[in-house]
Amino acid sequence: MFDKDFRITGKHANYWKDLCELAGNVPDRKLHDNFKIFNAYIDAYIVCPLIGYQYNRKGVIDNSIINDAGMLAEVIGKRRQELKYVYQIIMMLDVDSEPDEDKRLYRAFKFAEETPEDKVLIEENMKIFNSYFLGGLEILHEEFVERCHDADDYLKQIYAYVKRFYDEQNGDAIREGINRYLD
Repeated sequence: MFDKDFRITGKHANYWKDLCELAGNVPDRKLHDNFKIFNAYIDAYIVCPLIGYQYNRKGVIDNSIINDAGMLAEVIGKRRQELKYVYQIIMMLDVDSEPDEDKRLYRAFKFAEETPEDKVLIEENMKIFNSYFLGGLEILHEEFVERCHDADDYLKQIYAYVKRFYDEQNGDAIREGINRYLD
C-alpha cells in the first residue's frame, strides 16, 4: 500500500495539475490566472481524500479529456505515514462502504497482503480512498479554479472556503467520535 507509482487520467489529471505547483506545470487555461493551492501532487493526494469524505463526494475517472498525471513511488514513499493515517481515518469513518464498525476498524489497520482475501480487501479500500481523492479534487477545482479569475477572487474564495469549513466543523462531535474509538 502506497508503495507503487500512482497515475490518473482524464479530466481529474487536469484538475490535479490545475491545483498543484510543479516545475513546468503550465496552466491549460489562457483566460485567467490559475491559482495553485498545493506545492506538489503528493500534498493534494494527502488532503483531497479528507475533503472528498467531508463533503461526501466520490469521483469516478472521466476520460472525456485526454491527459494524465502521476507520482513516482519514491515520492509517495517519503510521505507514506501521512497517507496511511489519512487512509485509516477514511476507512474508519466511511459507514457508506462498510456499516459494521468492527469491519471498518479491521480494514483501517490491515496493511499486509498475507492472503488473497487481504489483497482483495486492500484493493477495494484503495478504490474507496482514491474515489474520495477524486471527489476532493473536484471540490477544490470548483472552488479555486473555476471561481477565481484574479488575485482578489482567489483571496476572497480562500477566506470564504476556510471560514465555511471551520464553521461546518462541530468540535464536540469530532471529539466524541475520536473518543469513541479510543475508549
